[in-house]
Amino acid sequence: MLKITRLADYAVVIISSFKGVEKEIVSAQQIIKKTKLQQATVNKILAILVKKKILIAFRGVSGGYKLRKDLSNISIKDLIEAIEGPVSLTACLNKNANDCNLFNVCITKNTWHLVNNAVKETLDKIKIQDIGKKGCNDYERFFKI
Repeated sequence: MLKITRLADYAVVIISSFKGVEKEIVSAQQIIKKTKLQQATVNKILAILVKKKILIAFRGVSGGYKLRKDLSNISIKDLIEAIEGPVSLTACLNKNANDCNLFNVCITKNTWHLVNNAVKETLDKIKIQDIGKKGCNDYERFFKI
């Protein structure tokens, strides 16, 4: 089963909490208050998002975090990959494909590659600014149904 980890899900929640304050420095405490997530979890995710260059950290009494780019330019895929690494439905689709002793004779790898690309493209189309907006659940917007 394909499943997004809680940390990746929480990363989306944390970055979504910047709506309305996109240009401001936001403290970890403000994020905790807004998201209702545990402090240790928020701190862990914030550290990862700074390291992956999605947020900028500011130290000191007035410190906090600021987005490096607009919410319209941050996708769900960006956050999943920041937390979990590349989106890959099967082991043979990542850079360790040569570790599979069936890779050269596998008849399904091309199909999984197509599915993987479709998932990645869809995750990349959904921008954080669109989450929670009326019409965000309008599948026709993201999928060609």
